[in-house]
Amino acid sequence: MKVENELQQILDKYGINAHVDQLMRMWDDGTRHYHSTTHLEDLVRMIREDKAHGSVKTDTEYDQLMLAALFHDVVYRPGRGDNEELSAAFFLKSCSNPDDPVLLEVHQAILDTKSHISNSQLSAKFNRYDMNIVERGYDELLAWERGIYEEYKGAGKHAYKLGRLAFLKSLLEQYPHNRENLERLTQYVENGY
Repeated sequence: MKVENELQQILDKYGINAHVDQLMRMWDDGTRHYHSTTHLEDLVRMIREDKAHGSVKTDTEYDQLMLAALFHDVVYRPGRGDNEELSAAFFLKSCSNPDDPVLLEVHQAILDTKSHISNSQLSAKFNRYDMNIVERGYDELLAWERGIYEEYKGAGKHAYKLGRLAFLKSLLEQYPHNRENLERLTQYVENGY
């Protein structure tokens, strides 16, 4: 089944008043270089693979993860500090039954992508998908870095470099198994801007 059709079926199943085409346009607004449909497609691929391998155990969990993927960066304006809150609010506003516990858990998972501190098992699983990029090889990390820089270069090289280095250095402790690649990326940022 085509991914867009599957996503629309999930939207319809939960009474979410949004069309997948509208959401895809929001993801591909021309200002995004990392937080684009490519990132969304990567998340959807990982969720589908985990369902096929049994790591996603129920249909409800699968639907929730797909909804979190579809909405977690649907509102994304580089330089703003409230993208997650805006995306989560957009999600709830789109829900015909915003008090549904299944949808409230998706809402919280979207909010948790701001800090990547999880408040539920669903959130923990989704945060792993969202941060999966930092566990990849250097070439993919470098492509990620270039995309993020394109989104944030308006802040100026110096400000970008300071913020990005602080973030990358925090990842070294959280992802020690990919330390070599993350250190190499940190050196690239230190020397490249």
